[in-house]
Amino acid sequence: MCDAKFLVDSMSGKLAKWLRILGCDTEYVNPKEEDSLILRSSTGRILITRDRELVKRAINHGVRVIYVPEQLEEALAVVSAGAGVKLRIDPGGSRCPFCNTKLDVVRRPRVPRELPKEVLHSHTRFLVCPSCKSVFWFGSHYWNMLKTLSEVKKKRRILPLSGGTRDDR
Repeated sequence: MCDAKFLVDSMSGKLAKWLRILGCDTEYVNPKEEDSLILRSSTGRILITRDRELVKRAINHGVRVIYVPEQLEEALAVVSAGAGVKLRIDPGGSRCPFCNTKLDVVRRPRVPRELPKEVLHSHTRFLVCPSCKSVFWFGSHYWNMLKTLSEVKKKRRILPLSGGTRDDR
C-alpha cells in the first residue's frame, strides 16, 4: 500500500504506470496542460517531473516536487527514496496502470471469458479493473517487472537520499 499521492507530468508516462502498479494513487497530466494548471492540480499530491523550470515554479508555489531523471529505473529509485514508495508489487493494493482505479483480485471463474484459453488454463488469480475492465495475470510480464524492481532497489541503495534504508522498500 502506498500512502503518497502523485501528479506525474506528461514527460514521465511510464513512471506513472509503475507507480500505479506499486499501489500509488497517481494522476497523469495531459501533455497539453499549462504549467499553471498543473500546479493548481497538484493540491495534496507530490508533483513528479523532468522539467527543471516546472520544479522551480512548483517550489515557488509551495508544491512538493520530485525531480526525476529520464531513465525509468533511476526515476523509480529517486521517487522511492524521496517519497517512501515501497518497491514491491502487492496485488491487493495495485492500481490499474491505465486508469488509476484500485484493482480487484479475482479467481478464474469471475474473469471475463474473452481471455486466451491458455491463460485461463494456466492461471488461477487475476487482477481486474472495475472501471476500464482491463485484466492482468501473473505471467512473464509480471516476472520481468520483478526483475526491474530488483535493479531499481540496487540503484536506490546508492542514492544519497536513501540513507541506508532497508532493501525491501
